[in-house]
Amino acid sequence: MISIINSSSAPSIQKNLSDQIKQITESSERLSSGKRINSASDEPGLISTVSKLNAKIASISQGLLNGFQAITLTQSAESGLSEINNLLSMIRALAVEGSDTTLTDADRTTLQVEIDAYLKEIDSIASNTKFDDLTLLDGKNTSVSFNIGNDASSSLSINLVDSDSVALDLSATSGVSEFTSGRVTSFNYSGANLAANDILINGENALAATLSTDLTSGNNTAAALETAINANSNTHGATATAFNSLTSSIISNLSMSNTFTINSNTISIQTSLSDLVAEINQEASGVTALLNSDNSITLSNTSGNDIVIGGNAPSDSGFTTGTYLGYLKLVNNDGTFVKIEANTLANGYSSNQGNIDDIARLGFNEVDSSTQISSDLVSTNALTVSHDIKINDTVVGASTSSSAASKAVSINAISSTTNVTASGHNLVTIVVNNSQSSAAASNISINGNAINFSSANTLSLTISAINNAAIGDIVASANSDGNLQLISSSGADIIIASSSAGTYFTSHTDATGANISTASSVTFKGQIQLTHSSTDTIKISGDDVAEIGMQAQASTSFPSAGSTISVSSSTNAASALTKIDTAIDTIANTRAKFGSAENRIEYRMNVLTNVQIASTSRLSKIEDADFALETAKFTKSQIISQAASSMLAQANANSNVLLRLIN
Repeated sequence: MISIINSSSAPSIQKNLSDQIKQITESSERLSSGKRINSASDEPGLISTVSKLNAKIASISQGLLNGFQAITLTQSAESGLSEINNLLSMIRALAVEGSDTTLTDADRTTLQVEIDAYLKEIDSIASNTKFDDLTLLDGKNTSVSFNIGNDASSSLSINLVDSDSVALDLSATSGVSEFTSGRVTSFNYSGANLAANDILINGENALAATLSTDLTSGNNTAAALETAINANSNTHGATATAFNSLTSSIISNLSMSNTFTINSNTISIQTSLSDLVAEINQEASGVTALLNSDNSITLSNTSGNDIVIGGNAPSDSGFTTGTYLGYLKLVNNDGTFVKIEANTLANGYSSNQGNIDDIARLGFNEVDSSTQISSDLVSTNALTVSHDIKINDTVVGASTSSSAASKAVSINAISSTTNVTASGHNLVTIVVNNSQSSAAASNISINGNAINFSSANTLSLTISAINNAAIGDIVASANSDGNLQLISSSGADIIIASSSAGTYFTSHTDATGANISTASSVTFKGQIQLTHSSTDTIKISGDDVAEIGMQAQASTSFPSAGSTISVSSSTNAASALTKIDTAIDTIANTRAKFGSAENRIEYRMNVLTNVQIASTSRLSKIEDADFALETAKFTKSQIISQAASSMLAQANANSNVLLRLIN
């Protein structure tokens, strides 16, 4: 039957043609992208697997990159350690040279300078070996982690080892196990004895017996004090070493007009600095001369004996006539902190047996177990720019007043450079006769503030009257002996004025424990405490350090402060070899740790690369298009679509046949 209403040939052909066009589109997309799955509708059941595999492969790629970064870190650290090992080899060679008994003192000094320079370079390498901004060998960082994988459990930790000279036990932080004084002071102890317990070292008597010797200039003061301190070394656990050092002014052009003497030995006229040094080493007893790089000359000895400069024209050679006393170095035998203090109430002892001045004569400041340094009373002068005071070689500027509080502010102004902070403190202890309160009335003032004591017939009422006056940061309280004490936590001056001195306030004691006579007006100066932020060396130098109540300290001894490697004798040099060999072994072990870490990283990266290959292969099998199959499908669909197009044209031609039948 020929039908014209519901003819089905054309729609059927159109459907087949549409199906083939869809197939051609799918095959074209797969062939052009190379992927069988281009959208979730292609394989809904596998889209999750594909997504996870893609994420895993991307994570593995980043993990491999992390591995390369970790290898770079280990190689950087190993490179720094290799250079440290080279320096240790050079130091060892110098120590072997120092074991030779034929060397002169000058030879040994030169060797020590070179060793100390290499130790400083080791510290420089340790602090400058970095991965980006992360230091690897200075102990500031203990470990670093890299994720060499594709999940949280893939983290690999690399331990970082402190490899500076202190960690290698080749240097010691000055002030930790050794403490070096300024010049000791000439003093006649036969007139004012120094009792065995006036000064305490590590909480024990500094001396074994009372010192009653004349130790004025010319009596080798430092050497005598060394003997006195070491006589009680078994009790306080420290050893004193005396030495002396004197450096001339810089000599730009040597022109000697006459001879001069060193320790009464005549030094003849020389025409060059090198000849002058040779002449001193040949003629002067008790000293070794060294020509410095700035054309100054340093005279030194390891006995602590006085160095006496005299004669006709010492100034031509940069020296000044005088007797120069030596220095002391204190070292705890167990390597712990040295603590030296006066036996005073302020330091927690039962009485003011000693005084901080006793310590000052030995060239020391009070030092506690955290390398905090306490001063004597500050001077009555404000600091000016003309004062020569340095903290860790940085100049201290002017102060607004002479108080300890003001001077502490000036020291703190340079803290960013010195790493040293200062705090002031003042303490006045007063014996009060409360029965004389009515006589005191308003006749007593503190820092210019008149206080009415007329009704203060007990110590507690005296304390209340002072505290109610609100005088700066001065706080009144009672001490354990039932006496009045005035404390300024900033170190402000405390000035007590009275028209009836000695009646109500019957006696005074300053912050050092010294008794101060009552008078119409008495000014009590405070003290300063210095603290290093890293528990390291505090060097105090300059001609005017007494203005801040301090003694010069941390002068360089022989060997230089900080170095524990000494070639000052063949015995010391031989002993140093053991320390150096231990350091070499330590560096070798550290290098081995970084080497094994690098090998671990490489093995892990190899495994990770295999996982990456397997994951990529699996993804390929799931996601990649089969080009042969898709090409065959594409070709088949093209042929069928072309045939369908032809058949659709033929179906449309059937209308002409029907029209001819009607005609």
